[in-house]
Amino acid sequence: MTTRPEDQTSLPIPVTRYRPVVTCLDCKTPLTNRKSRLWGRGEKCRHDLTSAPSPGRFNVEQDELPEA
Repeated sequence: MTTRPEDQTSLPIPVTRYRPVVTCLDCKTPLTNRKSRLWGRGEKCRHDLTSAPSPGRFNVEQDELPEA
């Protein structure tokens, strides 16, 4: 029994010649460049994540460890 290259019935995941469409996790736009597809976020959404202000330092309330 010979199978044609288009026959994908025996494969668990369909194989295509084209990359699957990956969308941004935040704005759902299709991602096209490698860096965006790797991060899962578009250029603007990724910039918004990295440009967020840092929360700063604060004192942590913590019980002292018992003596050993």
